[in-house]
Amino acid sequence: MISLRLIPLFLVLTAGSLWAKDPGSGTGVIAESINVGNYTYLRLTEPDIWLATSHLEANDGDRVTYVGGMEMRDFYSKSLDRKFTSIIFVQRAYKVGPDGKPVVAEERDETSAYAPKAATSVQTPLPSEIQSLPDGMTVAEILNSDESFNDQPVRLRAKVIKVSPNIMGKNWITLSDGTGAQPDNKLIATSQQQVSLGDVVIVHGVIRKDIDLGAGYLYKVLLEEAEFHNAEGLP
Repeated sequence: MISLRLIPLFLVLTAGSLWAKDPGSGTGVIAESINVGNYTYLRLTEPDIWLATSHLEANDGDRVTYVGGMEMRDFYSKSLDRKFTSIIFVQRAYKVGPDGKPVVAEERDETSAYAPKAATSVQTPLPSEIQSLPDGMTVAEILNSDESFNDQPVRLRAKVIKVSPNIMGKNWITLSDGTGAQPDNKLIATSQQQVSLGDVVIVHGVIRKDIDLGAGYLYKVLLEEAEFHNAEGLP
């Protein structure tokens, strides 16, 4: 069955093409990349193939791994006015290092394989810079909480230090309040709301532990269903 994430891409781009077999996954070096709206076409070497994926910020010479997908033969792209003898529409593609492992989190977006935009960030707050809520928790407390907190609601006050918009239908927002030591000093929240970098906010969300998105994207804790208010608690 075709992944639902790929259906919009097929509906926009497909014109008289023939489906072939599922190629599975693989790794190659980018020889050419073309960005068209929220999608990226990649020509890889080793092997010599064309891929189509959600927008991926990458450069010629970068090494990428693709996961899942379907080959289409004699595919005509209206947006490029170009016909491809063979192209693979993949579920996701992400950059990897020389060792074949995904680029580490500090060098990439949280889920860069899905991101239509590059994330931006600001400096983390100093210890004691953000006043914690009397009835809430701190970032360090949430990240070091035990399993009894899984699926539990929580409130905290923190600073927005990074925003990665529109990834898998959500905004991924990195929060810090000056508590904890690396790597337990930053909490990632997912939300439908939009927030601004540098804002100090009160956040309501649900703690989710041990989240595995695949392709090496592991999270000790995510704060999901997050709702943001200003520092005084107003919408």
